[in-house]
Amino acid sequence: MLQALLSVGREPSAADVAGMSSHRTAANPAEVDTALAELDGRRLVIDAVDVAGLSLVLGRMLRAGLLAETETAVLLERPEPYLAGLGLPAGRAQQRELARAGRPRLVGIVKDDSGGVCVTGATLTPWTPGDGWWVRAVVDDQRLCDGNARRLTVRRLGPAALEAEVRIGRWRTRRCRGRALQLACDPAQIVADGIPREGPRAKRTFWSEPKLWQLALPE
Repeated sequence: MLQALLSVGREPSAADVAGMSSHRTAANPAEVDTALAELDGRRLVIDAVDVAGLSLVLGRMLRAGLLAETETAVLLERPEPYLAGLGLPAGRAQQRELARAGRPRLVGIVKDDSGGVCVTGATLTPWTPGDGWWVRAVVDDQRLCDGNARRLTVRRLGPAALEAEVRIGRWRTRRCRGRALQLACDPAQIVADGIPREGPRAKRTFWSEPKLWQLALPE
């Protein structure tokens, strides 16, 4: 199978490039979009230092309508528990072999109603630093919170669920699990997969898509 290597925010090694039909580097959404436009049916091998670079590419693929249709593989320097649980090896050589010979499988990802995606999850904190801010959050039909909070996090949990956690006081937390998180709040900073969103948000819905990303995995 022909493979195209896309390295995000780093220069690929000679071993990573070996056997690839093409390779590009990208540091911003426009450069990722250029690489995606050149795929022409090839498997995209995403080479990233961490999950933030991977999330950038997946988000652009979603916007282009390519995420569920295009075969991808991952070379990731820093381990990520969700991907490790799916079978992504920790070793670079084993990742390269999986990128070459792994079979694609539709796996889950967290989406939000702004068109964004999360591999690991997102954190919300007050846009203006302080002791807390007002948040009303519901997971499916469970009320997570309705009042002052310090921080709210959402992460992927299993094949079709997510977990939301709110920190209410210095030590007190509350958690709910389900398919979707809906929230309204005072202006919040959202950081998804380590990438800060560009402006304050007062409403957001996150939900778990169980089969959306076509990823090469072990048999």
